[in-house]
Amino acid sequence: MAFSYKAFNLSTLSFSTLFPDFPFLTHSAIFKLVVIIPAVITFIACPGHATSMAEIGSAVDLRSRVDQVKNNIKSWTFYEWVIFWVVIPALLFFIYALPQSIRNDYFILDTSNLWGIQSYFLNAYTHSQLYWHLVGNVAFYFVALIVIFTLENNKRRFRIMAASSFLLVPVITSILTISFLRVLGLTRTSQGFSGIDGAFLAYAILISVIWIVQDGLEKFDHPELFAGHKIIYYIILVLSIFMLGLIVLVGIIFGQFVNAYGQTTNGIAHFGGFITGLIVLLLFDVTTEKRKKFDMILCFVTVIGILWYVNYLINFIKLQGIIN
Repeated sequence: MAFSYKAFNLSTLSFSTLFPDFPFLTHSAIFKLVVIIPAVITFIACPGHATSMAEIGSAVDLRSRVDQVKNNIKSWTFYEWVIFWVVIPALLFFIYALPQSIRNDYFILDTSNLWGIQSYFLNAYTHSQLYWHLVGNVAFYFVALIVIFTLENNKRRFRIMAASSFLLVPVITSILTISFLRVLGLTRTSQGFSGIDGAFLAYAILISVIWIVQDGLEKFDHPELFAGHKIIYYIILVLSIFMLGLIVLVGIIFGQFVNAYGQTTNGIAHFGGFITGLIVLLLFDVTTEKRKKFDMILCFVTVIGILWYVNYLINFIKLQGIIN
């Protein structure tokens, strides 16, 4: 989501100011670690605590993983392919093609008009700029969808995540936007699909971790399986905390306010979408899966991430001269 013009003073609020004590935390380093750490957990948690490459190869059967991906892709129905790959993007382009006056009156969120209730939902599907706002959001959505359609094997989880992303996230991000701007004493207009993109990003990252580690997540609840190898258990636990912390960190990065292409990204809406995706997936996992430690760690780092982002918002407000 984005505000219609450069809305704030962002001259001294950059990524490095978020983490001044951790200069190694660059964007690329974080995304690489989110991929590498689950692979390491799988490596050291494989059955029998394999130490040779041959044993690891048998424990993590690449051929079976390839078969899983093929089966996942084949499992999607024709209607699912059409709805998510054609209908949703077509809807975004259709709304973009509407006259600007109609979008202004009914679709775009205007924080000075709290009674424009329909815009709390519709603004998430609205764009007034083709490049790069609309095209960038659709491209981002497709990338996340590729990951989900490739790795997801639980249709009920997918339906819940999709429904919450398309129906719940727009309202949450609108409420967050209005509330934050009221604190600043400002009125702005906001629109864009990137809050929903944030929810799909959280979903895609977590589903990737679950797919890579698979049964290793359940082992956290059974330390007796590591009898004689307690150090391995604690290493996995520490790596899991670090990995899930990095995932939440991705959401914080996604939630930055950035001036680009004549607009300011609506950081709080981005973060709201991302964290909503995390929470919905966590709630689903708690009620359907048997991996209590994994869910406890995810809950813990999510709360820490929210508190960290609140601190970012406080610094942001100070930068605008609202508080000292």
